[in-house]
Amino acid sequence: MKITIIILVVGMLCVGGVSAMTIDYYHHPQCGHCQQITPYINGLVAKYSYVTFNILDTSKGSYNIQGTPTLIIHTKDNRKIELVGGYEIPTYAECELNEMSTLECPTYSGNYNEDTQSWFIR
Repeated sequence: MKITIIILVVGMLCVGGVSAMTIDYYHHPQCGHCQQITPYINGLVAKYSYVTFNILDTSKGSYNIQGTPTLIIHTKDNRKIELVGGYEIPTYAECELNEMSTLECPTYSGNYNEDTQSWFIR
């Protein structure tokens, strides 16, 4: 009986680790769009406790991003989705967090970049 429980717990930990989703949020304290989006991001952090959020201040480091605010979602199936700006982030972020199909989300077009292996949603 004890062995079964241990195997079940270890199995649950392995599955949870493999399927974890991570989000990188890049912002700058003087960016007006960032000031509008940051409360939204804080709400996502509270709502999606199973997601790992990395909040990165671009005034304290150099990052290879197009601009701020930028949200990069690293999905469970190893896709990388980049959302940039005050429109894209609140419009599409929760679609990805909820693993909705494109039919359930607002209309958007996605372009895959072979060099960065990323989806850019526009």
